Amino acid sequence: MLLLLVRGCALWVMFPFAFLAWLLVHSWAQRASLRQVLCWYHAQLLLLLVNGPFRRLFPSDERPRFRDVPNMSAVEPHKIKLIGMDMIALAEVAG
Repeated sequence: MLLLLVRGCALWVMFPFAFLAWLLVHSWAQRASLRQVLCWYHAQLLLLLVNGPFRRLFPSDERPRFRDVPNMSAVEPHKIKLIGMDMIALAEVAG
């Protein structure tokens, strides 16, 4: 429950930052849609939380690792579910 609370608060900071990044960089340099950019930043936020302050809640063999910044236009957008969300499976989308 604490992970969802922290994630929810972090989304208030992440979404405006991701929108500005899309507006200034990703829209023209990488030809990525706003949805692709938001999905990529959301997945990276989950990776940060799972590998950072909440790493003790997840076994080390199940924690996904960070990867290099991909071509944003190649990111396949995912739908974010509020109910029944599997944090590890959603974090693997970034991988």
